[in-house]
Amino acid sequence: MIETPRILLVDDDPALLEALPEALRLRLDGIEIDTSENADDALDRLRETDYDAVVSDIKMPGMDGLALLAEAAEIRPGTPVLLITGHGEHDLAVQALRGGAYDFVQKPIDRDYFVASLERAVHMRRLDRQVAEQRIRLEQHARLLEHVDNGVFLVDKSEIVRYWNPAAAAITGLAEGTVVGQPVSTSLIGWDGIVAGVPVSSEPGPSARDATVPLDVDGRELWISVSGVELEEGIVYAFRNLTEERALDKLKSEFVATVSHELRTPLSAIYGCAQTLRRRDVEVDVETKERLLGVIAQESERLTRIVSDILLANQLDAGGLRLERQQIDLAQLVAEIVEEMRASLASREDISFGIDAPDWMAPVVGDEDKLRQILINLLDNAVKYSPEGGQVGISVEVRGHGIRFVITDQGLGIPHGEHHRIFGKFYRVDPNLTRGVGGTGLGLYICRELARRMEGHVSVTSQEGKGSTFVVDLPLEPARQAEERGTARQTA
Repeated sequence: MIETPRILLVDDDPALLEALPEALRLRLDGIEIDTSENADDALDRLRETDYDAVVSDIKMPGMDGLALLAEAAEIRPGTPVLLITGHGEHDLAVQALRGGAYDFVQKPIDRDYFVASLERAVHMRRLDRQVAEQRIRLEQHARLLEHVDNGVFLVDKSEIVRYWNPAAAAITGLAEGTVVGQPVSTSLIGWDGIVAGVPVSSEPGPSARDATVPLDVDGRELWISVSGVELEEGIVYAFRNLTEERALDKLKSEFVATVSHELRTPLSAIYGCAQTLRRRDVEVDVETKERLLGVIAQESERLTRIVSDILLANQLDAGGLRLERQQIDLAQLVAEIVEEMRASLASREDISFGIDAPDWMAPVVGDEDKLRQILINLLDNAVKYSPEGGQVGISVEVRGHGIRFVITDQGLGIPHGEHHRIFGKFYRVDPNLTRGVGGTGLGLYICRELARRMEGHVSVTSQEGKGSTFVVDLPLEPARQAEERGTARQTA
């Protein structure tokens, strides 16, 4: 349930306190507005209520808006504050932004700009709250993990394992019978090199710290957090598995780095063009203006695609995807997709597209939007990994009770050892962007998952430096058969 936005408006001008709330209520549905005539009253209200945003005049008797901004940051650190400045008060506006203000609005107030800025502030505050709630939940889960049974084993004075509990066996996959009675270094490869860094207490109790170390267990890397207690019989070590946590941390770091890079580029372009259009000291001709607006529109579409991919990937993970059944003209669909790609890549004269498909194909039944997304993602991937140009081809073949799509390129190719990884979430063949290949790393993951939902699969063959071939096999049913089956069900 979406809560009603609640705003605090602070100004010593009674006329503004009366007029501005009415104007906001007309433009923002369901908004609640509290007003204060001075900063002291506003701070009292902030202590009582977690507002979505605060709007304050800078120049007020007593405590001014800049002082209120500083105090508000102490009371409600996450609440965005918009400051109203008089015309020409640029120094105050700069001070406000440096002091942490979300935005400043000049008098006379441009209400369209003010409302848009306020909406962004409220949206940002709600996102901050969601992140905080997620962090609390993660911390709660982390505390629960501390109570999960730890692996425990006893190593005697001769470095022989004398005890190996069920949790240790479950974590490592090493059965008690294969470990007990054997030197610890035989079962835990590399133990001799890491044991010196494992903290060992002289008596039972919470360890001051655990050592996080990697172990080689049957050829796989296992990260554990381990500490020990020295007893008369030897040293008892207790450990827990951190492998998945480290993998998750790495995945989150890669996600943040990838998305940050992908968002920064279009945002920078949009911001630069918008700033140029806003300048009053430079005359922008119609042609230049249209070109800048075109860049803004193009980069906005790019942002939309990035966000859509992230949302779709999340929807796939949550199992909330629904498939539609509709009649699809495959020849028309492929032709439309290729034309869209050609239009969007008009500047890439080094890329050509080829279509190999029968002149006529019977309509099939399936989810056209999902199929379109698979093919667009694969074609986009082919172009992206062809930085030096070449031909990108798509062929369509009817095979028994299904359809096969083959997408080929003459680009960078994929190292043999990476073939099984490219369909993973956030994975990119060029992770460091050394060859200028961007992307969120979600495109192939989405293709694989959509194909799976459609009871098909995606495969790849590739040779580094010579290009790649992606094959999509889908069990798409001929429309005539689907119609006959539907009629049979109705008459049954």
